[in-house]
Amino acid sequence: MNSSSSNIRHLINECKIVEENCLYTSQAHFVMADKAEFQARLFLIVPSCIAAISGVLTAIGFPAWIGSFAAVSGLVTGLASAFGVDRKAGLHKQAGNILTALRHEARALHESYWREIPHEQFVSEVRRIHDRYNSLIQILETTDNSAFEEGRKKIKAGIFETDFPKS
Repeated sequence: MNSSSSNIRHLINECKIVEENCLYTSQAHFVMADKAEFQARLFLIVPSCIAAISGVLTAIGFPAWIGSFAAVSGLVTGLASAFGVDRKAGLHKQAGNILTALRHEARALHESYWREIPHEQFVSEVRRIHDRYNSLIQILETTDNSAFEEGRKKIKAGIFETDFPKS
């Protein structure tokens, strides 16, 4: 059985810190994903539609200068695609999902599993979760302050509070 809870309070607190850090960082990634999806629509779908419509209009006999809209729209779409506007949303969603999974892992460890494992194993698990969070932060896409603040507002609104009663 485990050591008394006073001897592991620091480990439980570390799990809670990782859980909270994951929550805030994942929400910032989800906000960034939403922004990136909007940019993808703006810079890929809209110019593609403009290019198609102006190309058809030019082809059926409208003035040739309308075709310039097709050329400019094609250029915008090509540049946006080359810069990966369409990939950013997926990368941020993936980062948010990975951090959400780690958040749940940290929560389960400090709320339940610690009671069932030996102290040394608990220490090892807390270190693993801490190290995993640090590694993820180094390799995942970065977020910006505005995305963090927007995610923070959602968290502070209480939408991530569980309906399950805490004992």
